[in-house]
Amino acid sequence: MTVSSTTTKVSYTGNGSTTVFAYTFKIFVAADIKVYVDNVLKSLTTHYTLSGVESASGGNVTFTTGNTPAASTKVVFTRDIARTQLTDYVENDTFPAETHEAALDKLTFILQELDNTVTGDIFRFAESVTDAGTVTITLNAATRASKLLAFDASGDLQATQEIGTYTGNWAASTAYALRDLIKDTSNNNIYICTVAHTSSGSQPISSNADVAKWALIVDAASATTSASAAATSATAAATSATAAATSATASASSASTASTQASNASTSASTASTQASNASTSASTASTQATNSANSATASASSATASEASAGALAWKYTFDNSTSMADPGTGELRLNHGTLASVTAIAFDATTADTGNPDVSDLIASIDDGTNSTHEGYIFLRKSGAPATFMAYNVTAAIADNTGWLQATVTHAASGGSLTNGDTLYVSFTRSGNVGATGSTGSTGSTGATGATGPQGDPGEATNGFAIAMAVALMVFNLV
Repeated sequence: MTVSSTTTKVSYTGNGSTTVFAYTFKIFVAADIKVYVDNVLKSLTTHYTLSGVESASGGNVTFTTGNTPAASTKVVFTRDIARTQLTDYVENDTFPAETHEAALDKLTFILQELDNTVTGDIFRFAESVTDAGTVTITLNAATRASKLLAFDASGDLQATQEIGTYTGNWAASTAYALRDLIKDTSNNNIYICTVAHTSSGSQPISSNADVAKWALIVDAASATTSASAAATSATAAATSATAAATSATASASSASTASTQASNASTSASTASTQASNASTSASTASTQATNSANSATASASSATASEASAGALAWKYTFDNSTSMADPGTGELRLNHGTLASVTAIAFDATTADTGNPDVSDLIASIDDGTNSTHEGYIFLRKSGAPATFMAYNVTAAIADNTGWLQATVTHAASGGSLTNGDTLYVSFTRSGNVGATGSTGSTGSTGATGATGPQGDPGEATNGFAIAMAVALMVFNLV
């Protein structure tokens, strides 16, 4: 036969009742055709039967009972001939014209399939995707710089999408485009637009009707709470330092009073000298405590600054798999090791998220345990899309286990609400713990220094040197004579 058609793939839309669909290209054996329903490869005999093998005009695919394509599903037939050559020519035998022509037809079919596969397929779509075409990026390097390779509103690839555009504070009745960045002024959280829309409702975004169209980028609310706690610690330490300084001043004043009392001493010169020595020791202790408290205040202030700088958080989109087995949950999915949210002690993440294109975030998840607090790396937050009341917060208590294609986090329950159903869309974020607690505790030592103020009560002895005491005694003896 001659090969005048270049068709290697046909597609249909199921309606829930049609079971017979035609394919319009020749195949040599049943294995030369692949049948997909919504991107799922089907099996001959199990899911369908085939007619028209070796027919130049093709034949029919008939789906078996129970396998009729549902309404709106995509049904795709594609030819995929094995890359083999099975024609054998016998020397001195009659030339097998039909066999030879069939071999040429097979080679032509293979070339057509390769042409459809190779032409422009730098980014390769699945065979069952019917709207995939050749995509050519025409922008030069200077124009592509700092841009993302993404899909536009029509589903076509482009290299003009920037990483994200900050549009200021969120406002109602505003048209937001994909990847627009906004600030929630009720809590200073930063969100990125995942679905273009015109905004409605009110803040906070977490309870807004359009919450599913936003993804949390920076959890500033949690960071602000941490910074406030650190600032409170710094204030307490500064107060302690002030109290210690006051104590030191009181000690100095007491020493001056002791000097005056020493000039009036007659028989108690030795006792006064001992008391002066004690007062000096108390003043030295108070001064040391004042220094320690001042250092604590400085350290706490630094801790507050570091905590405030830790406002960054990551957010990933996942699909919930209700299996409790700690294994790879599958592309874009996560699992919990217990059906009761409060009893969960481990979370399994696939290396890829459920976002468009299933990006690999394994390195980001693996970095969760990079903090300095090995028993409290921070909190993993899980929030159900469109249902803010359904959430989970877990403390990460050990290093992240990086397995092949998936990762496991060891956790303890902190808080949760609602319940999950298999297939739910979840947004996952992580807030790392800082070193605020360890640093702040150092400052509390300064409070002990205030006790030094009671020391001056025993300070009347400090006053004069040995020469002054000797003069006082001599004058007393002179008067007696």
